[in-house]
Amino acid sequence: MKTFLLLCCIGFCVSLQSVRATHIVGGALELTVKESRTYTYTLALNLYFDAVNGLAGARDASVSVVIFSKRTGQPVSTHILPLTSTTRVPYTNPVCVSEKLVTDLMRYQLDIRLPLADYSDAFGYYAVWERCCRNNVIVNIVSPEAAGNSFYLEFPAVTASNRQFINNSPVFDIPKGDFACVNEPFLLNFNAQDADNDELRYSVVTPYTSFSTRDNPRPLASSGPYPPINWIPGISLANVIPGPQPLRVNPVTGQLRVTAGRTGLFVFSVLCEEFRDGVKIGGVRQDFQLLVVDCPRNDAPKVQLKEKSGSGFYRAGQIIKASWAQGDRCVNLLLTDANNQENVRLNIRPINFPGGITITPAQGVIRNAQDTLRAQLCWDNCVASKPGEPLEFEVIVQDDGCPLPKADTLRVKMEITPQPNATPRVQTDLPGSAALVLEGKILNFNVLATDTDNDQITLEAVGRGFDIRTVGMSFVNGTAQGTLTTPFVWQPPCDKVKEGQTYTVDFIVTDRRCPGQQKKDTVTVNLQFKNRPNRQPDVSTTLPGNYISVRPGGEIRFNVLGNDADNDPVVVKATGRGFDLREAGIQFRNNATGIGRLNEPFVWTPDCKTLELKPDGIFIIDFLLQDNTCAPNRLDTVSVEVNVKDFEFVFKNDSVPNVFTPNGDQWNQTFELAQYLPPDNCQDQFEKIEIYNRWGLVVYQTANREFVWSGFGFPAGVYYYLIKYRRSRFKGTVSLLR
Repeated sequence: MKTFLLLCCIGFCVSLQSVRATHIVGGALELTVKESRTYTYTLALNLYFDAVNGLAGARDASVSVVIFSKRTGQPVSTHILPLTSTTRVPYTNPVCVSEKLVTDLMRYQLDIRLPLADYSDAFGYYAVWERCCRNNVIVNIVSPEAAGNSFYLEFPAVTASNRQFINNSPVFDIPKGDFACVNEPFLLNFNAQDADNDELRYSVVTPYTSFSTRDNPRPLASSGPYPPINWIPGISLANVIPGPQPLRVNPVTGQLRVTAGRTGLFVFSVLCEEFRDGVKIGGVRQDFQLLVVDCPRNDAPKVQLKEKSGSGFYRAGQIIKASWAQGDRCVNLLLTDANNQENVRLNIRPINFPGGITITPAQGVIRNAQDTLRAQLCWDNCVASKPGEPLEFEVIVQDDGCPLPKADTLRVKMEITPQPNATPRVQTDLPGSAALVLEGKILNFNVLATDTDNDQITLEAVGRGFDIRTVGMSFVNGTAQGTLTTPFVWQPPCDKVKEGQTYTVDFIVTDRRCPGQQKKDTVTVNLQFKNRPNRQPDVSTTLPGNYISVRPGGEIRFNVLGNDADNDPVVVKATGRGFDLREAGIQFRNNATGIGRLNEPFVWTPDCKTLELKPDGIFIIDFLLQDNTCAPNRLDTVSVEVNVKDFEFVFKNDSVPNVFTPNGDQWNQTFELAQYLPPDNCQDQFEKIEIYNRWGLVVYQTANREFVWSGFGFPAGVYYYLIKYRRSRFKGTVSLLR
């Protein structure tokens, strides 16, 4: 059949080539948002070009699109769109491709800006591109070789109610390049997509011609309105493609439907309008052409079903009964077609079940009207019907006729008894499926799952209201064939469990039968935790009164003692109140352990930097001792207070000697102040002493606080001294007598 059709198409197209051909099949404009912040849009033109009859010189390298104001009709901006790509328009059925019926999609596009200052008119705008001429073999309009095209798109202002109004125009999907057969129903999807999810409405409209001519095929677009094309006598908008069912478009889906009554190349246009909140905001027209040819007769194939054990064919409404126990899970399919050398494909469409039925072979060739193609329809183990609810499915056979395949559908009902399935069983070897677990003890038992059908089974443990891992329970979920044994272990952690609370665990076994046929069993165990008797541990220190006062640089040493009357393992930890022990330089082994007893040394030599941590010098250290039980009395605490006091800074001038007599009598021979100087503390430290004569000249200076000045070589008289600390200054006089 397809060979005859191809020759028919070739003959039709060759006859058209005797007439001088032009090129435009149709197309549409697009305006979509690229970057809303900068009001940047992509303006594009999809142009459908007759690749067989079109002149090569008519393939424009660019197009000029003009945008007009709807209110004034004046041009706002002009844009030159370059050609960016050329692709072949596809066919619904690729085997129907004819070398004499080829359409190219030529796409032109450019990113443009629609400034707020120029595009704020509430009446909106329209974009137009004009070009001549249409294919001269079009049969439903007058003088098609002289009829131009006006590609037209309306869009709203870029602002509304003082806010940016973002809108993308509807974008038509690429239509298929199919032809239609005369007196045969034909469908073509002609829908559009809208990025804003606006409501789209479709209608067939009269195509626009343009102000272009054969002598001036590429004029710069003029403002509208644009003249419609002239239909030939007998053709109108009601029967653009005449026939038993003239061309119509679904106003919601955009699907075209037609049964043409005559052959020829027909031009038409579809308007897609967009509405937001019930208000029309824009619209775009797309022109296209449909070729109607006189195709040879194509009969639909026929499918029949026959049970292997039956003598007749399946009838509508009949219920086929089958059982898993029968073993043979197949029925026969017989396919016929009145046409010669027909390729057919078979499909299954389940109605009330997920699937599991296959057809073998899924395609084949029917050589002639007397030939029968045989196939088998089989179902797997998982396919089964519910009581009183037979399975329903459709067997669909489809040929590869052009331009659209023909099909036959057989709706079948089947009752399939499922394979028997015994419920798996699960049990434990824990007596009574309950246990009281004492602190420090470990509970062990096994969980056994079995399946008499030897199906694959899964076993899992689920805590009611808790995750078994968080309370120290150990169980590995698993899968096995027929039998599975898994150990359960519980060693309760003190900080995760509560005494007296019941921890309920469900052990669930499920067989791995088909979906909807699986069975399961559950065994439940109840577990409780109980603390053992416990005497509170005791912690103390060897520091008298747990208090000590020390100056910076002084060493602190004592031991922390732990004792547990139950001889339980104990652990001790020290924490500083408001300061970090390591930052303070404290030496103590945190988390030190012992069995029943513990003796851990504490060593600390605070310095001046220590006072930067706590300027008041009060350091409190808590020592926490804990045994390894879960009892509430498992803790004891002792606190030590360390008072780090700086040296007192006092210099009493009235005690300092103010005369010395270096005369060799061994009495009062030198001037020295070491015993009178204040000791260095964290705030102030000795720097030096300077001694001046009465004329202000330095006669002696030193940084040694243990200095001794003999006055050797200097005359008797009164001398002045200046003692310098980092922050403090002290002055005085001393008389040198001989």
